[in-house]
Amino acid sequence: MTQSEEIVTLKGESQQIVESVFLYNKNMETSYRTSIEDRTKIEIRLNHPDATAEVTFQMIFVLKGKVQVSRFGSKDVFFEINSHQHNFCRLPFKTTRMLVNTTDDMLCINISSAFLKRFLPSEHAAYQQLFSNDLINNPVALSEINMQITPEISAILQKLSHSTESAFSDRLLLESKAIELFALQVAEFEQLKDNEAPIKLKKIEMERMHEVREILINQAGDQLSLRALALLVGTNEFNLKRDFKALFGKTVFAYLIQHKMEKAKLMLIDEDITVSEIAKRMGYKHATHFTSAFKKYFGFLPNKIKTGKLSILIFFEDFIALLENLNFMVI
Repeated sequence: MTQSEEIVTLKGESQQIVESVFLYNKNMETSYRTSIEDRTKIEIRLNHPDATAEVTFQMIFVLKGKVQVSRFGSKDVFFEINSHQHNFCRLPFKTTRMLVNTTDDMLCINISSAFLKRFLPSEHAAYQQLFSNDLINNPVALSEINMQITPEISAILQKLSHSTESAFSDRLLLESKAIELFALQVAEFEQLKDNEAPIKLKKIEMERMHEVREILINQAGDQLSLRALALLVGTNEFNLKRDFKALFGKTVFAYLIQHKMEKAKLMLIDEDITVSEIAKRMGYKHATHFTSAFKKYFGFLPNKIKTGKLSILIFFEDFIALLENLNFMVI
């Protein structure tokens, strides 16, 4: 094998290695069993038919419940990912186990090291963290602090959960979304690294902010003031603004707008619904106000999606724009 990761044939020809998230996950072997320590939990073990594959890299998104990662034969938990959180992990096949409850709701995407190295430069902090030889036999999390699921990530997860795997275009779309999720994870990791002294919230403060998030999502079409939100969760307006931005990286208003726009785009793609009806559901009195907000957020009008149902085109426009704005990605 050459330094550029090419296979040299007997005839001297070279063939570039092609790695696919879809095929890698399709070949992954997953086993489930009841945990010996706690019968209410399910123990997950991963394996791959390629004997040379020692580790897998996994994007873990927890919508409800929690995931505990530890080593076989040990009760010590290396890291735990809770509701509305996500992380990117390196998991050795032979020594790692994950514990979850049967009622948990999560999405995990496995990625091979070869696929990951296509996009992540060796000098990047994420590369150095994930490929550290010092911890080769132990699970490793990209971020010491679990990252929060944003409306943008939530919209992608929702799309993935309803996708099929029946055609090449579907597989290609799934793979592009997996790469987009990874890009968003690394971007959030970079933001945490740049913030050298993040505000550490108490457990009660984090619970209140997650409650605010749930109210925003479930009542996106209602008009709620910051004062009203603060009263609903038992805090004041100052603490609400400070704690919400510390936890989610955005102001309450910015988070709500992002959620509305991402949800509106999915509705335009997946449902037979008019722009006016979506505007009404999102809490806009006038469709023109919604259209302006949509154009400001995405850079194109909502009727561009409705005309011709060019959902795949729109997704790839988002993907290309993301690649252009993240300097760690290589096209």
